[in-house]
Amino acid sequence: MKTSKIFSALGSAVILTALSGCSGEQNLPVGEGKIFVTTRVNSDVVVVSRADAEEELAATTQIWISSPQGVVRKYDSMSELPAHGITLMTGEYTVQAWAGKVTYASFTDRWFEGSESFEVAAGDNKAVEVTCRIANVCASVNYSTDVAEKLTDAVMTIGTRGGSLDFEGTDDSRRGYFMMPEGTTSLDWTLTATSDGKQFTKTGTIENVEPAHEYRLNIVSNASYEEIGGGWIQIEVDDTMIESEDEVIISTPPSIMGSGFDISKPITGEAGSIGLRNVYVSSSCELTDVEVHGLPGIEDFDFVRATDAIIEELADLGLTCDLANYEEGAQIMKLTFGEKFLNSLENSDDPYVFEIFAQDVNGKTSTANLTLKISEASVFTVPVDAEKDASYNTVTLQGQVAKDNIESVGFEYREKGSDADWTYIEGQATSRATLGKGEYFSATVTMPDYEQRTIEYRAVCGPIDNPTETRSDIMTVSTKQTPQLPNSDLEIWSNSGTKNCVIPAASADGAFWDCGNHGSITMGKNVTDKTTEKRHSGTYAAKLKSEFVGVGTLGKLAAGNICVGKYLKTDGTDGVFGFGREFDFDGLRPKALRLWVHYTPVAVTHTGSGATMNKGDMDKAHLFVALFDETDPDTADGVAPFIVRTKSSKAKYFDKNASWIMAYGEKILSEATPGSDMVELTIPIDYKAGADSRTPRYIAIVCTASKEGDFYTGGNGSTLYVDDFQLVY
Repeated sequence: MKTSKIFSALGSAVILTALSGCSGEQNLPVGEGKIFVTTRVNSDVVVVSRADAEEELAATTQIWISSPQGVVRKYDSMSELPAHGITLMTGEYTVQAWAGKVTYASFTDRWFEGSESFEVAAGDNKAVEVTCRIANVCASVNYSTDVAEKLTDAVMTIGTRGGSLDFEGTDDSRRGYFMMPEGTTSLDWTLTATSDGKQFTKTGTIENVEPAHEYRLNIVSNASYEEIGGGWIQIEVDDTMIESEDEVIISTPPSIMGSGFDISKPITGEAGSIGLRNVYVSSSCELTDVEVHGLPGIEDFDFVRATDAIIEELADLGLTCDLANYEEGAQIMKLTFGEKFLNSLENSDDPYVFEIFAQDVNGKTSTANLTLKISEASVFTVPVDAEKDASYNTVTLQGQVAKDNIESVGFEYREKGSDADWTYIEGQATSRATLGKGEYFSATVTMPDYEQRTIEYRAVCGPIDNPTETRSDIMTVSTKQTPQLPNSDLEIWSNSGTKNCVIPAASADGAFWDCGNHGSITMGKNVTDKTTEKRHSGTYAAKLKSEFVGVGTLGKLAAGNICVGKYLKTDGTDGVFGFGREFDFDGLRPKALRLWVHYTPVAVTHTGSGATMNKGDMDKAHLFVALFDETDPDTADGVAPFIVRTKSSKAKYFDKNASWIMAYGEKILSEATPGSDMVELTIPIDYKAGADSRTPRYIAIVCTASKEGDFYTGGNGSTLYVDDFQLVY
């Protein structure tokens, strides 16, 4: 945030004197108090990037608040925690916090736990800090110098029945983190190493391990043993309580709220009729900045840093603030935009927008806009919060009444950019049956499909027999974007690092798309690559070209291809490919796959065992999509939903009729596409009988320039361009 300007140069920063409390508008009902929760995570390592660490921990932090009767509040992340505080009945409570990731065995995933007891009294506004400490059992390995010199291929495996970690080599100084399965109180270890050319194994158990303790296995020499089978070494265990090396503070940013009105919606009315408005800035810790920007005729200012003279000058204009300090550092500042100031604002075609910026001592910031529409209009169009009021195929329009005695209100809407006539829909009051000045009204519009659309709309009003007599300003809102595949526009490409293998992903790790280049590059060719020769949009499309890969007559035809999945390995000269990826459809079921293609086939030049096509036949492109909510039962867990093997002795090919496939669609291009440009192609997705109530969890997409490429059959030179994949719902 920029440094605030004041009327004159600021003197020394003056923090406002704490008041006994805020106005009655902020007082809580009798028997209630409010708390602000902050979590402090004691890390066992120094955090390199504090912002990244805080963001990661905040996303995983869970907060439970319990009374003697049981749990009264649950929050699954810090983002769910109300920034304006948690209101509780008076009484005794315990706040429990958990942060991190639960993994049975990991070198990186850690789990932190903490709790704090507190009491809520009537009218409280207090901060409660809960400190989370590491809850893992930890282990590490250390080899003495003389032992390290005599061992090779050393691997120390430490773990439980839940999982284990391999500490490789004699210089592996990593710390391992373990969560103990229920009923387990010990860590098992196994050392495998080679000494004087002979491999040996030693095993043991560390009993009665405790969370927040590190068990260091020191491998030292023992001269009392003969050098047989590893007997010349012994393993000693040091038990050390883990000390905190760093702290990450996780807190909510300051909250900015209107008193008696929703600050996210504009205040409407005629000049001279707006009246007083109070805005509260609440924080779990000290506020360092509360700035106000955009007031007409007044330079930007900061209520926290302003001098006494500036505070007096602002008060003369009708702008005041009160700051109240509460227990454990919580603060609440009330900003008053008085009648003297607000009623002096003139009617205007443009809204007045006052930006309020707040920052706390932890560097957390918040911004809110106080918007005023001051005019003689009878109704106002209100901006729609697309996050809350728009779905994939509906949008709830908002308006506000600016005058009393309005008979009928509603909206006119149409798709933006169309020449269609405006459609009228009646508005409904949001809080009471009758409509009066300041009342909000709404109406929900349903789209004909799940295509993302931008709607323009305007609030209207009039007598019963002419409800569109008066129209307000036009605003726009878009329906929610349906779930779409990562890198669906094929703009992201990289070199996987293996013999210049090109892949349609930023890196091989976690890639959503892959191709068969991992096999063809062993003979120096990428049969799939990005291209600017033809494309539908953006910079790149994918060019899939079938080519003979080999030397002389020794080799095979490699079909240009791209798919959702992962190339697993090359078995001799044959590929092993994992088809499909897990994908969040958000409960929706796609009905088609749309993409852009251009295809130029050539006659089949090469055939392989199992093929149905013959040399001289015109090649065909094959594009298909499969959806499923379970994996192939023959596929190893965690490798891929389905594995294709092309080696004849282990051959396994994709079968669209397999029981675990719930929906399927395909297109076979048996001739060249018309013209030189890419054309739109839609592949309907058909759901099998009995799949009507099932939602897919996985998706597989395959595009290949040669339909029988799995059998190394196709035309040397058949080329398929693909771009801009879109799931249609």
